[in-house]
Amino acid sequence: MEISRKLIIVYYNNKHCLKKISNFGNLIYHSNKLRYAYLYVDEKKVKSTMDNIKRIKGVTKVELSLSEMSDFTFSL
Repeated sequence: MEISRKLIIVYYNNKHCLKKISNFGNLIYHSNKLRYAYLYVDEKKVKSTMDNIKRIKGVTKVELSLSEMSDFTFSL
């Protein structure tokens, strides 16, 4: 079984929203100084997840990564 993943970049104001963001996918990296986080999400749920993350208080911007993840398919 292969799982396709997409990388979402989330910009935030305060670090208290990181716990809520991590509930939507795999939180890989976050920078407290520059206030952004990398989140891997299933490809099928990208649009709905981005809409839900935008509603979190403290999140300023959510965007899809420009790098293509076709080489990074994971199997279970």
